[in-house]
Amino acid sequence: HLGAPPKFNLVKVHNGVNTPASGTQDPFVSSASHGGAAQPPMFGSQIDTTHLLATGQISFPAATGDTLHFDNLPRDDAEPPVPNNTTGQVHQPNSNNGGHAANVPNMPAPAQQAGLSQPQLQALPLAENSLAIVPYQIPYQAPYQAPYQGTFQGGYQLEEAVATYGDVVPDYIRAQRSTQLNRLTGGPTGRPTANEAMHQVNFPFVESPPRASHFMVRGVIKIGNIPFVTNRSEIIAILGRNSRMLNDTDEPVHIIMERVTGKTTDAYVEFHTLEDASKAVEKHHQNLDRGRVTRIGQRPVEIELSSQAALMKDLFPNARGVFWAGLHPHILPNNDEEPWDNFKGFVSNEEMTMLVKHVEVPHRSPFSKECPQRPFECLISTLTKFPWQMKNHVTIQQRHAMYKATCDLLRILVGNIRDKRDEVNLTHRLVKRVVAAAMRCEGFSITQKDDIAFIVDMSEMEQRSFGQPRFAESWRHLYVLVPKNGVPLDVIEWYIAVIREETTRHLEMQSFQEKCQTCTIGDATDGYFGFFWRELNLRVGPDFDRMTLATLAMHEYQTLEAIIRRALTPALGH
Repeated sequence: HLGAPPKFNLVKVHNGVNTPASGTQDPFVSSASHGGAAQPPMFGSQIDTTHLLATGQISFPAATGDTLHFDNLPRDDAEPPVPNNTTGQVHQPNSNNGGHAANVPNMPAPAQQAGLSQPQLQALPLAENSLAIVPYQIPYQAPYQAPYQGTFQGGYQLEEAVATYGDVVPDYIRAQRSTQLNRLTGGPTGRPTANEAMHQVNFPFVESPPRASHFMVRGVIKIGNIPFVTNRSEIIAILGRNSRMLNDTDEPVHIIMERVTGKTTDAYVEFHTLEDASKAVEKHHQNLDRGRVTRIGQRPVEIELSSQAALMKDLFPNARGVFWAGLHPHILPNNDEEPWDNFKGFVSNEEMTMLVKHVEVPHRSPFSKECPQRPFECLISTLTKFPWQMKNHVTIQQRHAMYKATCDLLRILVGNIRDKRDEVNLTHRLVKRVVAAAMRCEGFSITQKDDIAFIVDMSEMEQRSFGQPRFAESWRHLYVLVPKNGVPLDVIEWYIAVIREETTRHLEMQSFQEKCQTCTIGDATDGYFGFFWRELNLRVGPDFDRMTLATLAMHEYQTLEAIIRRALTPALGH
């Protein structure tokens, strides 16, 4: 839905003249031909710098060799740079990701023998600027030209690297990069050391941080004896807009619904402070003293001061073996004598399945039939208040059940609005609330959020506002880690390019049988991260479903660190 990612474009060679391929160039790639005027690329990391350069709003920066200035970082300046004796690149079999071809550094070609003509070579994508991307060269002493150094599948030929490792990055490319990427690759070798790349200031992959509201003490009131057809606007109306409840984006109103039966019980409202909640309850009691009973419809309701712990206990009634201390659950030790009270999860698959059934077959759910928006509001409260910070106790299967229910409910809601089945209760505002809760959910992966964005046809810029990276559909091999907030897009893509190149290079060092088997599997998946999935080597089947998010996050961290350190550490003997 976002199109094939234009990761790195091909450069075609005709009669020895480098001609940029159609489309835009990549800011990572520098031209091999230094004759004539340099033609700046068409797009940068996040800002259209080309337009700023053309209009004179910014000037071309002077060439610089500034390096990262982190005094507390161990440096490897004394290490000699890895020499570049690469003459070409080997095309890895295409992974099915919209035309992207992964590449690995090629072996040095032997001297041209008399009577043999060298094939005309052409660059492949991704590794054209080896000063930042190609960290390793593979030693090779074969006495003949490798048979796969000619034309490859797809009709492309091989040529030597466009920029040799260690070349100075042209100024017009540095002008399009972010400041952070220029600092990261500003050294004499065009790449940072492994320790600099793995420093917490630079490393762009993190676990989703919990919301700031999880660390704040909020006031909560409970409204009891409400009609089962009560809607959100009626709750807000009886409290008044001046009651200092949380902002609408924080979803302050939680109408509790039994997920299995669909029955509405009580409602909770969150306030900024405990004092604000106390004032709302005091106002209710003052009205009672004056003979003014607070009603919703024709039914008088009860308003009392409550707590976050009571709210969480009612939102997740099937979470056994849990003691709620505010928003933070404490898992109690297992009791072998009463195994039915042991902790098995905050929500069950059955709860999520029944939540969808209330919408799919409303005639079998009398409560939901009268209040069709209730299951969607229940989903919003579940996603918003779920204790995602407890990653040690949330499994992949439990997260998938919530993700599947979210997608199913969104599809039904979008279809109902399109067919105008209930224009009073099922509105576009309700869709936006569900989408916002899902896109801000700390537990969903980048790919899962991309699926949600696809269902509602979300624009690319709106996805950026929710922290989604470019080519989010290609992040399918990272299940927990997400981009760090505030990191420029080109820094994230530089790290991914290093991972892609290094995993492809490492595969080339394996046996021929293993390469063939891996490439066969790779053809059926996305190649944006190269063969990262091979080194991640996750379990499959029920063992994978039972993995916790914390275990999976640790495994992803370790694999990423191993790949990046291997890529940015000079090879022995160089």
